[in-house]
Amino acid sequence: MSGPLAVMAVLLAETAVGGTVVTLTSGVHGKVRRGFLVLSGVILALCAWGAWATARAAVGATPSAAQARMVTALGVFAGVLTLWQLAVLARLAVERVIGLGAAAVGVVALGTVALARGTGVVLAGVELATGAFFLGSALYGLLLGHWYLVERRLSNSHMVRSAMLYAAGVGAAIVGAVLSAQHPTPVATGFSPFLAVPGFSLLLVAGLVAICALIAGFVWKLAQEGGRSIQAATGMFYLAVIMAFSAELSSKVGFFG
Repeated sequence: MSGPLAVMAVLLAETAVGGTVVTLTSGVHGKVRRGFLVLSGVILALCAWGAWATARAAVGATPSAAQARMVTALGVFAGVLTLWQLAVLARLAVERVIGLGAAAVGVVALGTVALARGTGVVLAGVELATGAFFLGSALYGLLLGHWYLVERRLSNSHMVRSAMLYAAGVGAAIVGAVLSAQHPTPVATGFSPFLAVPGFSLLLVAGLVAICALIAGFVWKLAQEGGRSIQAATGMFYLAVIMAFSAELSSKVGFFG
């Protein structure tokens, strides 16, 4: 299992799992309108189904046992995440429980992705966890910033917390970048000839994460100010998401060797 499809499966899985965990543990549940959970949940469910579809295509017609378990786990995660959204739309009292269950299933699914690599499973799991937190916190901040256009009287404390989560996510990305150095990009990646240059992907990750750290400082300052500065912080999160996905792509190019 290698190539662009495998890498995209990893990125989509990280986004779905990280975004679900961050959304359900950030303290917005019950504090913002239900529509925010629908907005976030639908996007996360689409990412989860995308991860399942690309992973299924990447393993081909004759997957190994570990790869088959990975595809199954990603499919189950996508299904439970979709069930959570149905529960939110139906206003069921147990929707939060289902959501937390989806997050737990997602963490297990990431574990099966680590097992599918076959070597360095523990470090692979840590690398996936840091990437999930990084991407999930960036996406959460972007969606929350837009939600302030819907709930204009929403306290800026949620955006401040989002800035803190993103800053922590950048710290996690640094750990992930260090771990990615243990499996440098192979000669042929299928993405770009530049990424095939020895050490180039690691330099790219370092530069992009450094930019994300700079963005985190701006987001923190703007979130503290509140008011119209929330819109500026949201604009910074646009850059954060672009840079975060680019950094993770560069970091995970050699994930499966």
